[in-house]
Amino acid sequence: MANEANLIQNFIDSSNAVIYLKDDQGRFLMVNPAFEKLFKSTKEQIIGKTGYDFVSKEEADKFRADDLKVTEAGAPINFKDSVLFPDGPRTYISHKFPVSNIEGSPKAVGGISIDITESE
Repeated sequence: MANEANLIQNFIDSSNAVIYLKDDQGRFLMVNPAFEKLFKSTKEQIIGKTGYDFVSKEEADKFRADDLKVTEAGAPINFKDSVLFPDGPRTYISHKFPVSNIEGSPKAVGGISIDITESE
């Protein structure tokens, strides 16, 4: 089982997509290195915080509303998001999905966000 967990973690860490897991309160439980790089923070600085700690209130409100839509639907949903960073706006396709059996968070939401800015 440890080898399987390491394999999954290496798979997630190797992606240049932004990958994250949030609890039912919107707090980050897990992020990958692409997330850390994007927000110029370490996992230790991110875990336990919410989107409100990293983006504008308006953007965080939208992300939170999207998470709640996924939780209520109980099914994956794709979203298109624009986020304003210091170097300019970026556009992402975000695939969000419910994740069950996460300790302490029966309604966790996972997400994989891919930057499509250059393709628009």
